[in-house]
Amino acid sequence: MDFEKIVALGVKNGASDIHFSPGFPVFYRVNGQIFPSGEKILPSVIRNWVASILSDRQKGILDEKRQIDLLIVSRDGVRMRANIFFQENGLAVALRIIPSKILEFSSLGFPNFVRDRVLKLRQGLILVVGPTGEGKSTTLASILQERVNFTADHVITIEDPIEYLLPSGKSIVQQREVGRDVVGFQAGIRAGLREDPNIFMVGEMRDLETVSATLTMAETGHLVFATLHTNNGPETIHRIIDAFPPGQQDQIRSQLSATLTMVISQRLIPTKDGKSRVLAYEVLTSNYAIKNYIRQNKIFQIPNVLQTDSSGEMIQFEQSLAGLVMSGKISMKMAEYFAEDAEQLRAILEANS
Repeated sequence: MDFEKIVALGVKNGASDIHFSPGFPVFYRVNGQIFPSGEKILPSVIRNWVASILSDRQKGILDEKRQIDLLIVSRDGVRMRANIFFQENGLAVALRIIPSKILEFSSLGFPNFVRDRVLKLRQGLILVVGPTGEGKSTTLASILQERVNFTADHVITIEDPIEYLLPSGKSIVQQREVGRDVVGFQAGIRAGLREDPNIFMVGEMRDLETVSATLTMAETGHLVFATLHTNNGPETIHRIIDAFPPGQQDQIRSQLSATLTMVISQRLIPTKDGKSRVLAYEVLTSNYAIKNYIRQNKIFQIPNVLQTDSSGEMIQFEQSLAGLVMSGKISMKMAEYFAEDAEQLRAILEANS
């Protein structure tokens, strides 16, 4: 198995992910679709390659936890987030290729008010959410790059592993990797309270302890960015509150209503020509009504706020999809497939026809 050639081919073809599984050929994911390439890989080949790239400490983690996350860099300088894990036939590897350059935020496709708020905010909690592989890390890196280029801040990130290398710009940027620089997310966040940050980024809110520490960081006057594997704003709020025991949920609702500033939910939708994917999004911006609904445990009312908002600082997912259909970037069939409410999507399109 020539790893360097496999990676180079993936980069050349615009792959986002590369998969090594014993008894199968290499699989590439391009524009959201997976396809095989080459001959089947023997379990011993993957096992020997993994042994050659892991340190003794990492081998110990893999043996104990049966999986490990780490960063791999090819000889050509291609950075990849790797997950190595045991499965029925032995070791398998999933690689996520990290683009060499952080995209300009203006090129992602978000409305201008998102950038304006990101640059002005001094405290609060901003969440970027969506399923795996939908561009959350890219969005977060673009937001932070925008911020450090235009403001003078002290930025600390806790990541597992570090993906994009952020430029310092006008700011001090310190990126900490779980396992190498800090024991875990919670420990890194707790320590961050004593490290004088203006901006704090949590790579992923994985468990109750990390969620709790993240809310505390935001509550103490910092601007905090984090990601979560949820589908939309209301579901994100539910997920955070439900992570806590019933006896603590009133307190968490109060904390969340006070700190939550914005939830950006995103998907990458295949374009009409099938050659690329384009961003669709929901932007939930906290206001007086949303804060009240969170405190009163009336999360089910928040979609109504999204639908009726006239501030110009909220966008429903179906509105974003409709815009992509009207601009000819995606097909109606694809929009309906991804829509959370296809009937509402059709109503928006009819109203604008």
